[in-house]
Amino acid sequence: MAGYSVMWMILFKVLLAATIVLVISSGVRSQDPPKCPGTCSQFPDCDAQCRFIGYGAGKCTGKLCCCSFDLQQFS
Repeated sequence: MAGYSVMWMILFKVLLAATIVLVISSGVRSQDPPKCPGTCSQFPDCDAQCRFIGYGAGKCTGKLCCCSFDLQQFS
């Protein structure tokens, strides 16, 4: 009977650690500065290009197409 409680405690700790890592990494990821993979003439639909390569949003800022994980950076 004691073996089951040890197993559940280990499982709980593993799940807790995974949750903490996920929360921290998503918070760090959302604070990344925008990345600009090219010009607006290269990517006329900047938002679609940024979403295609894994970002949350994209916007032409001047002549550059810039991508970000945080949608509020372009508001």
